[in-house]
Amino acid sequence: MLKDLGNMLKLQKELKDVQKALKKAESTAESHDGSIKATVNGEFTLVNISIDEKLLDRSNKQKLEKDIVSTINKAVGSSKEHAAKEMGKLTGGMNIPGLDKFLK
Repeated sequence: MLKDLGNMLKLQKELKDVQKALKKAESTAESHDGSIKATVNGEFTLVNISIDEKLLDRSNKQKLEKDIVSTINKAVGSSKEHAAKEMGKLTGGMNIPGLDKFLK
């Protein structure tokens, strides 16, 4: 019984370490033509956006807004995939109830 408790405490520490690392991780995505780049952190917060000046000259407002949203969503999706992959390494693919709250 004590060995199981020790394993759970070890897993809890490792989980916190992974969470800290994931918060610092950043994911960047580009629009289909590379003119927009968005970077989000491990908390899925937008930390940077870059728009090619040439795009501003030739783009209409609605298309630009749509491309920005799409690019940010790609970056968030990439960040979520990275977090799930890192958590999967820690848990060995086990389904642990409540673990998904750490990926939100």
